[in-house]
Amino acid sequence: MMPAPRLVLLPTRQRRLHLLAHTRRMAVVILPLGAGMGLLVAMALRALWAFEPWVNHAGKTLHVSLLLPAFGLFLATAFLHFTGIGEVSLLKDLALAKQNPTQVFPFWVSLGKVVACGLTIGFGGSLGVEGPGKWFGAAVGLQAHRALTFLSGLWAPLRRLKVPPLVMIRAGAGAALAAVFRAPLSGALMAAESHGRVDSVSLVPCLVAAASGYVTFASTNGLKPLLPMPGLPPLGGWEIASALGLGLLAGLVANLFQWALSTVHRHLRRVPLLWRGLAAGLGLVLLALPAHVFWPGLPVTQGGGLEFITRLLADPAPAPWALAFLALKLLATALTLAGGGVGGLWLPSLAMGASLGAAFAGAFGLAHPGYLLVVGAAAFTGATHHTLLVPVVFLAETTAQASLVVPALVATTLSFLVSRTRD
Repeated sequence: MMPAPRLVLLPTRQRRLHLLAHTRRMAVVILPLGAGMGLLVAMALRALWAFEPWVNHAGKTLHVSLLLPAFGLFLATAFLHFTGIGEVSLLKDLALAKQNPTQVFPFWVSLGKVVACGLTIGFGGSLGVEGPGKWFGAAVGLQAHRALTFLSGLWAPLRRLKVPPLVMIRAGAGAALAAVFRAPLSGALMAAESHGRVDSVSLVPCLVAAASGYVTFASTNGLKPLLPMPGLPPLGGWEIASALGLGLLAGLVANLFQWALSTVHRHLRRVPLLWRGLAAGLGLVLLALPAHVFWPGLPVTQGGGLEFITRLLADPAPAPWALAFLALKLLATALTLAGGGVGGLWLPSLAMGASLGAAFAGAFGLAHPGYLLVVGAAAFTGATHHTLLVPVVFLAETTAQASLVVPALVATTLSFLVSRTRD
């Protein structure tokens, strides 16, 4: 009997070699990149956690606590102006990275954007830490690609370890986001997703890097969920029906937020960047006044909103208060972004959605207000970011409550569809 032709076996052999090469890149390049990002993010967050209390203590000592967001926003725009970085947009950077990834995330410019994020958020601007996480992770991923390219020129076998630059950028960002949110799957999906579509080429490296970054971060900061919640009672048809109503409302309010953001930006862009932060900062001071008078100690307009959500989970607010929280946070976030502030929109969206969920539960006297609070957070975030699955996965990971997946998916699907009608 004649042996089988080698051409029949060659595709299988090629697939095995391809799998071996892919596994080698994951083990030698992507895993160390993710672990390094997890460690760097842990150090950066500890520095931010130490910086924020110091700023707040200094503000109370000098009796200027209400002025801190205006001061920080002005410092951020002044820094961007005098360093020549100019106006910053994370969405534009991520879109440009698909065309020319090696030019979008130069290390020192990206580090400057991270500094502007720290000034905006550290002094109480209404933005989240996922913004600097994405920039920093992407910049480190690009530098790792450049270092590997340089070394492969010195030693040819290293060329087998090269990974496309856009994949390295997304893997670095995924590891950073997984550490920031303590949610490896959500971090990977956020990095691999673009305009509502997940890039299949980047997905596996992002998952590997996010898992590695999360493990490294958790080894130094613990495994406590980002939004710990007590166990929920069984959810039935009434809870699903309320999720439908909340999802519809979240989509409509998300469209209102986008309109407010574009309106404020259209008026503030006439002001030079150097002074735009000061102009928007004065608006933040005015918005902080009612919160300071009626709800002292509750960070309604300041920061990303994580502490605010935790407080609402522990002590749900009446519907009128929750609506006031929503209006104040919506305007504060729009002012911070349009005023030249640098940071992420994910955490403020969660805070606005949580306020909406609390108002919905209070208005209709529904049970389990904490459940509706986090479902509203997922639905509103899905509508503002035009993404369907990531907020649901994020909610399951950060609350450690898998039972929330079905109602959150129902609400987020409806809010996503409503928000798409505005495009």
